[in-house]
Parts: sequence; structure tokens; C-alpha cells
Amino acid sequence: MVLWHNNSHTFGNSFDAVTIAFFNRYPNPYASHVLSIDTLSRRVDDDGRLISIRLIKKMGKLPNWVKPFLGKISESWIIEHSVVDTKKGEMLTYTRNLDHTKIIKVEEYTRFEKDGNSTQVKSMVKFSSGFGIGIRNRIESWSHSKFDENIQKSRKGMTFVLQRLDLSLNKTSS
Repeated sequence: MVLWHNNSHTFGNSFDAVTIAFFNRYPNPYASHVLSIDTLSRRVDDDGRLISIRLIKKMGKLPNWVKPFLGKISESWIIEHSVVDTKKGEMLTYTRNLDHTKIIKVEEYTRFEKDGNSTQVKSMVKFSSGFGIGIRNRIESWSHSKFDENIQKSRKGMTFVLQRLDLSLNKTSS
């Protein structure tokens, strides 16, 4: 079985501010689990779109029942692909874990769209495990519920960065 999680959110900030905040969202007080971020590549294509690939190292807490499968592993590598199209007012992102994919593979597809002075964000997250049915369902369900909790922290983190960005822009314009 594969589980999907769909969610949407509106940031009351411009598309430009939200995309700047996205690339600067770490560190923030709601993401202490993020250990490092490295930009692997960044370029502007022939259509003027900014294309980036970043590698993110995260630390996570695992439930006790999964530790026999993973041991003491608590770090994970995430690949993040993003395409920013300022002409369309759209940013598309795709993230997925690079390790532990037999146990759980988490893929997130997100669209950020300009909507007047606000930015609409829509995400679809796919949870899939390579284990047999009994444990697979348990792993996918746990990952799904954990993601549901973490999306709230993620939004708080983005809001924190947007507020910091707004404060710094107001200081420079004064």
C-alpha cells in the first residue's frame, strides 16, 4: 500500500518573499533537526527559470519498534530539486530521502503559486515502504502521521523566516 498526504496553505506574503524565504528557511527555531544544507547545483535555464539541487542532512527520532530494522541510525539525507519561474509566478519543488528507502521512501511534490499579494502552496506527499504488508502498513502510517505533525512546524519556520526577512527589508528601506 502507498499512502498519500495532500495539504494546502496560503502565505499572506508575495511570491518573491516566499521564494526567498524558502531558500533561506534554515536555520530557524522550528527546524533544529536540520544539520546541514549544501547546494549541489544552481543555474538559470534558457527560459529564465532558476533550477537548484540541494542536499539536506536531517536528524530524526524513530519509534522504538523500527529500531531493530535501522539500529542506531538517526540521520538521513534528503535531495531537493526546485524550479523557480518568476514569469509564471510559480515554484515547483520535489524532495525525497536518499537513504533508508527500502524501509520508507518519502517523496514530496510542492507547487508555490503567486496569487495577488499572497502565495498558494499545495503539496502531495507519497509514503511507500518496501517491507511486507504487516510492517509496511505500520511504517507508512507512522510516517504519514509524523509528517502531519511536522508540516505545522515547517509552516511556523517559514513564517519565522518571512517575518525576519520583512524586518530586515524594513530596516534597509528606512
